[in-house]
Amino acid sequence: MKSPPWPQQPWNRAKGNSFFFPAILAAFTLVTRILCRGPLYFGDGPKIVESILEKIYIVQPPGYWLFARAAGLFSNPVLAITVMNILFSVFGVVIFYYTACLFTSRVNACIAAFAYSTVFYAWFSGEIHSTYASQLCFPVATFYVLLCYERGRMRWLLVLAAGLFAMGAGFRPTDGMFLIPLLLYFALFRMPRKNGLLFLALAAVLCLGWLVPTWLAYRQEAGGVQAFTHYVSLVVRVQSVLTGVRMYTVANFVRYILPLLVGFWPVAGLVVTNALRYRKDWRVKTLLIWIVPGSLFFLFSLISNAPYLNYLTAAILLLAVSAPSTWARRLLMMTVLWNAFVFLALGPVPSQKLPVNIVNSFVLRCTRGGIAQRYDIILSQMQHLDSTQ
Repeated sequence: MKSPPWPQQPWNRAKGNSFFFPAILAAFTLVTRILCRGPLYFGDGPKIVESILEKIYIVQPPGYWLFARAAGLFSNPVLAITVMNILFSVFGVVIFYYTACLFTSRVNACIAAFAYSTVFYAWFSGEIHSTYASQLCFPVATFYVLLCYERGRMRWLLVLAAGLFAMGAGFRPTDGMFLIPLLLYFALFRMPRKNGLLFLALAAVLCLGWLVPTWLAYRQEAGGVQAFTHYVSLVVRVQSVLTGVRMYTVANFVRYILPLLVGFWPVAGLVVTNALRYRKDWRVKTLLIWIVPGSLFFLFSLISNAPYLNYLTAAILLLAVSAPSTWARRLLMMTVLWNAFVFLALGPVPSQKLPVNIVNSFVLRCTRGGIAQRYDIILSQMQHLDSTQ
């Protein structure tokens, strides 16, 4: 028997525009992020805060100028980053719900959105002081607007999609590069030629809004643009699998595969089955184009920790959500409960708020450890900042 189209209707949009599910999802994500917010996160967090205090607004390549500059608009950058990441998480989950409604029933879409909110590394990235949480919002928002354009052919949606892409790429430029093939696919195969060229040109121009300031900031720093190119060359030529297979390469592979298995094992079969069975459907192609480029980079060049996977998480769940309703619903609910358990119950080091640290190991090393003392200078500056307000 021939398989039905994927999904079974051209656009499975639930009737009515009830705000009940989005409100519940927004409230759940907001409350969980506030309750689980943590102290200044080691790694990029203190570096970004330090760059703001020194009015440099860039760290190691690709710099994250837009993220640091946005947080620097407020008197307390630590609080600003916290608020930004919480809002990215909330809006990302709600937008994911509306996107999933294009492929399945509202109930299934709601459960999938809960899964999107609770995937352990996505939950964690919403409560730390780094750029990861932005990728829970902007890639899926860009994709949703492009799907809306596909349905209605309204040109103003192209402007909105280009703006969302430029903002997401500005907050985390590497993930913006990974999303470029998706934009090219829509521009070349899903749009009239004139609209496609307009869309790509507008996206490129808007990206100059953060590319130029980033370039200027690097020119003013010690080492300048040469230090930037040296760092990129190190990642591509030295750390790449092209230089040979060694323990570093194996570690990269494990850091990519294991978090995905931990987070998505209940629905992994649905994802693979739908990707293979409906691979000729253009919507499945777009999701695979969304997933593959970054995955290849992570596997063969560099992935430091699990929140790097934020940008492709929505695509994975969208591949799962269109399976037959009852079965998909059960597996998605299992995904929600499992990830909540992993996040809340398996933390070896208690946080200041709740025992919410993930297994602190070689593979899932994405937690805030008890190493804030390494950044006493930054913390004391923050305390002084608070006392002067």
